Amino acid sequence: MGPFKLKREYLLASVCVILRVPSLFIMEVWFRTDPQKAVESKAVDPGHAQFITTAVYYSILAFAVAVLLMPLRKLVSLYMYIVSLVLLLMAHHLAQIYVEMEIAEPETYILNDTSALKRLGLHLTVQCVMAAFIAYLIDITSWRRFVLLIYTLPMIARIAGIPLAAFEHIHHFCSLFTVILIMLFLFNNIGFGLDIVKENILRWKALADAIGWISLLFTAWHTILLPIQFLVFWIVLFCSQLYVYMMKTPLSLSQEGWLLFILACVGECCATPISLIALCVTIAYASYYILTLTKLYLQGWNAFTADQDVMRGWTEGFTMMLIAVQTGLLELKPLQRAFLMCVLLFIVASSLIQSMYEMADPILLSLSASHNKNIFKHVRAILLFTFLWLFPLYMTYSICQYFDLDFWLLVIMSSCLLTSVQVVGSLVIYTLFMYDGMRTDPWESLDDIVYYTRSFVRILEFIVAVFVVCYGMKESIFGEWSWINSSILIIHCYFNVWQRLQSGWRTFLLRREAVKKLALLPTATEDQIHNYNDVCPICYQPLLTAKITPCGHFFHATCLKKWLYVKDTCPMCHKKLHETSEESQNSTQDRPAQNEDIVEEDEDHGDADSEPSNHSEEQEFSEEDLD
Repeated sequence: MGPFKLKREYLLASVCVILRVPSLFIMEVWFRTDPQKAVESKAVDPGHAQFITTAVYYSILAFAVAVLLMPLRKLVSLYMYIVSLVLLLMAHHLAQIYVEMEIAEPETYILNDTSALKRLGLHLTVQCVMAAFIAYLIDITSWRRFVLLIYTLPMIARIAGIPLAAFEHIHHFCSLFTVILIMLFLFNNIGFGLDIVKENILRWKALADAIGWISLLFTAWHTILLPIQFLVFWIVLFCSQLYVYMMKTPLSLSQEGWLLFILACVGECCATPISLIALCVTIAYASYYILTLTKLYLQGWNAFTADQDVMRGWTEGFTMMLIAVQTGLLELKPLQRAFLMCVLLFIVASSLIQSMYEMADPILLSLSASHNKNIFKHVRAILLFTFLWLFPLYMTYSICQYFDLDFWLLVIMSSCLLTSVQVVGSLVIYTLFMYDGMRTDPWESLDDIVYYTRSFVRILEFIVAVFVVCYGMKESIFGEWSWINSSILIIHCYFNVWQRLQSGWRTFLLRREAVKKLALLPTATEDQIHNYNDVCPICYQPLLTAKITPCGHFFHATCLKKWLYVKDTCPMCHKKLHETSEESQNSTQDRPAQNEDIVEEDEDHGDADSEPSNHSEEQEFSEEDLD
């Protein structure tokens, strides 16, 4: 097996995409065509012409949909017949060229004219080869395949010495005979075609009844590789549009600049629902590969091969579709679409930057928290985060140069500015963790500093969200009111204001409660830590200072406080802490003297014993001993 041998499924997938993409071009032309104009310009009888044009118009759409959904085996057979029809048209055209060339020459006997003899041999050979190829494609093996040699009649007439004046009539007879053959073929197979349509409708209906219409749509979406078809379709459409623009206006690129030139091409390639969907799918794929390359850049090839997130990037595609529908992109003129496309791509770029940050933030913090010694990984991460906080600022500055400030632009700019603030906050936390890793002793206040840093970022986010809401309310009250702006404002209030306020307040209450619970626990003395002679069970670092739970376990205060954010139990034995600590406090208030005597007896016993106390002995102490 060769190293470059393609797998069968890849080959079938490529054939499936290549054969189905033309149906999308048919739909694109269908949406760009207005049948009413054709009727008004050419109709003799408007009533009959309207009916015929409408029937043909929607038949073309039905044919395109059938090609898109047809099984691959039937689709290959359909293309065989289409190629055969194209070859018949080529045979007709070549025969017409031969007749015109013979009529233009003086009439002589064929054997006495060398050029005419060569021309006859060439055309006769080409017609025979094309007829044989057509017979092979549509699988005609009987004597009927010789009917396909109908366009050799002008050559046979030339050999027979028939006058050249009759050649046009012979060619017309060949054309009429071919049309009759095609009509008979369509008449004989129209029932077969209807049976195929009926079979496919029943098959799709049975599948819908079995798994549901939504599941069926998702299955069909992936089975016929529709996203890849849209991707290939839009790339070909964009390249062809780029070529047309460059041929029509070769100086526009140097005069208007490459950015406006590209935006004009992109705006022209989203003028119909089909091309708009294809653009959104293309943006989703571009976002997917950008995010995947970002992860490859940060974590290397091993993380890239283990990555299974196939839905990455679709957020940007859906964002593009939603905003394009809300702004009425399809209803605008080409120049207006080009300028609006600048804003839409700016929104998509800001969403992509946010997705890159959300994916890269855990990787950056894991580098600092794990004390990774690979300097190149740290440099790559820092360079990426520097780009992530500088580029949104540059985008915000650039968009302000071309557009006036309104509610939509404010929402976009606030998103970019918040992304920059979040990136800077992550870099500050990364720096704190790196500094903590270089210290020889534990940094007890690190958790508080990290909390204050994140709280500062959250407060800035909240302030910006409130400012956007206030500006939107002012626009709705004193400016131009619309349902879309009001809906966006309500959604923004709920998700970016109310939910952030709830989340921040909940975090504050949990932290305050954890601090209170931690204050109720006793702090270990130096002798107790020395006798304990073990590490913190949470972080596995040496104990210089520690808190003692009522059940007798030692922890760093910072580590235990993080645990108390989640649960009010001991991390080792899962006993309740605050209830047990209250009982222990009551018992210590009732018997303080007894506790002091027990502690003194334990110290004397530890001095007299030849073996040092270990961790298991410490766990056997009663709650009074620990207090």
